[in-house]
Amino acid sequence: MSTSTAIRLSILIVSAVISAALSPLQSGDTTSTSLQRVTATEKGKLTNPLTITPQIIAEGQSLYQAKTCGACHGSNGGGIHCPSLINSEWIYDGDDDTLFRLIALGSSGLETAGYKRSDKEKHAGPMPGFAEAIPNEGDIWKIIAYIRSLEPK
Repeated sequence: MSTSTAIRLSILIVSAVISAALSPLQSGDTTSTSLQRVTATEKGKLTNPLTITPQIIAEGQSLYQAKTCGACHGSNGGGIHCPSLINSEWIYDGDDDTLFRLIALGSSGLETAGYKRSDKEKHAGPMPGFAEAIPNEGDIWKIIAYIRSLEPK
């Protein structure tokens, strides 16, 4: 290997290490808090970094129950006091970015961030934010994976 090639390779390695150290909120990293992820990511750019497996869905279901999502949305997602998660109607939008922010920030936080409510689903009160109750962003992504597993095909 020539000296110039070795120098270029060293520079690339050092750059990659510095970039990784300065950017802890990289794609695929689910160790950030949900609020860190929301703050660090441009509107519309959040996507679930997890590979969806039956184990991830099972963990999401367990978290859904443990974090009391089922108390309002029903144990099977069919809705009780709040909207159903198993129909195709979403109050805001059903994309990853909107769902993540809705769970973390709640409906008032989502609207403050510029997301608009649709008039498709009429049965909906305000949703509280769960960033404190579900601080690990990976847990929110698992819940979203579980919710997606409930959607009609």
